[in-house]
Amino acid sequence: MAGNQQPRVLQALDVARTQWYHFTAIAISGMGFFTDAYDLFSVSLVVDVIGHRYYQYRGSQTRRGVSAAINVIALCGTVPGQLVFGWLGDKMGRKRIYGYTLILMVVCSLASGFSFSRRTGKSVVTVLCFFRFWLGVSIGGDYPLSATIMSEYANKKTRGAFIAAVFAMQGFGNLAAGIVGMIVSKAFEKASPDDIDYVWRIVLMLGAVPALLTYYWRMKMPETARYTALVAMNTKKATSDMAQVLDMHITPEEEAALDDELAGQDDGQYGLFSSEFYHRHGLHLLGTTVCWFVLDVTFYSLNLFMKDIFTVVKVLPSPDEPGNQVKRMIHATGLHTAVALGGTLPGYFFAVAFIDRIGRIKIQLLGFTMMTLLTLCLAIPFDQWHERKNRAWFVIMYGFTFFFANFGPNTTTFILPAEIFPARMRSTCHGISGAVGKVGAIIGVLAFSFTDRHFKALLFALVGCNLCQHCVHTPLAGDQREVPRGDHWGEGRKSDPR
Repeated sequence: MAGNQQPRVLQALDVARTQWYHFTAIAISGMGFFTDAYDLFSVSLVVDVIGHRYYQYRGSQTRRGVSAAINVIALCGTVPGQLVFGWLGDKMGRKRIYGYTLILMVVCSLASGFSFSRRTGKSVVTVLCFFRFWLGVSIGGDYPLSATIMSEYANKKTRGAFIAAVFAMQGFGNLAAGIVGMIVSKAFEKASPDDIDYVWRIVLMLGAVPALLTYYWRMKMPETARYTALVAMNTKKATSDMAQVLDMHITPEEEAALDDELAGQDDGQYGLFSSEFYHRHGLHLLGTTVCWFVLDVTFYSLNLFMKDIFTVVKVLPSPDEPGNQVKRMIHATGLHTAVALGGTLPGYFFAVAFIDRIGRIKIQLLGFTMMTLLTLCLAIPFDQWHERKNRAWFVIMYGFTFFFANFGPNTTTFILPAEIFPARMRSTCHGISGAVGKVGAIIGVLAFSFTDRHFKALLFALVGCNLCQHCVHTPLAGDQREVPRGDHWGEGRKSDPR
């Protein structure tokens, strides 16, 4: 904007005190992430039951391929979901697209529990993968929209904490996946083989409940003032919308005169594929995509294959050993819950508490550094961890890896794209960054699925991913200690460090 002029409603949002509606927005947006995490991580807890139920006579290699397909298919869906819904969020508005992602999420969560055949394993898994792909599309769409909406509602002082709080709901969803899986598997511990089929169906279908409960409130949320004022060029409506939900005292008529002036300006109206965007934000986009890519290789590999790694170090019994598969699932979900409580959730809490005090860049570098060291500690003595006296320490160190992932790059890679790009392409750029990240997750999952469980070598590969982040981060960050907090980020001028 010429002269860095900014509508008064946005100035008021930047300095607004924290109000009840901010927490309401966190809960409404965060519940989508609760569901995302539940849907993505719960399947890893039930995939052994599915493989044993339908492929028990076809060898471990076949079951491993089935496990890989079920684990990776939702991640494949997130890539187009983030790209398409992120772009639509900028073109049609955040709120309008927000509801579509939630409807798709509810439908596909419920549909994942159904299949066309109870007798043929191929039919069951094919139908399950079909619906989980579209579930992944909805999950992917939720990423850029939730991050952008929360960043555009927040004030400058606590913007990072608010976005981190939305993302922290992922930790609760991860925890819920373990608790629900443990309860359901315990309930079917002594069930017949046919009834065990209900275990994975119930666990997956319950993912629709939290998303369904928040649909009404998502539809009641007004469009963000920053989108309405900066993209739709209607500051009068932006003021009116914010006055309905926040304690603001700006008269809409005061903003009406600014609309014509804004509409006649073309400052900063460069496109995503223009040389101007490359000059202003090319390094920003490269940095957010590469960091998210290497982070997701590690994060999803360690999360989705937690029980497999624990099996190799003999923390869990082998799935090929004779016995009740449900009992193994009880133990696996118990460990999953313990890691979530001891490492995953505290990491999110620390991120919320310190993101605006320490800063995004420092926390991201701290997290990657600690993840590198901890993964090295897991990989170097990997052959000794199977000894009984060492197993508990392996689980503890594994949990600390998740602590520093969440009090580090898992949170900051989500926050940064929502803050450093212009409003008219903020959701698109966040979607691009997240989509590249999920490509990394897919590569990690496939590597862990088809390398005959050479987990020691794979852990060293994850160390390399963490080190790679340091190599790309230093030249990209430069002297940028923080990100812009003003709402004119990139609008007609080059973004400045905050």
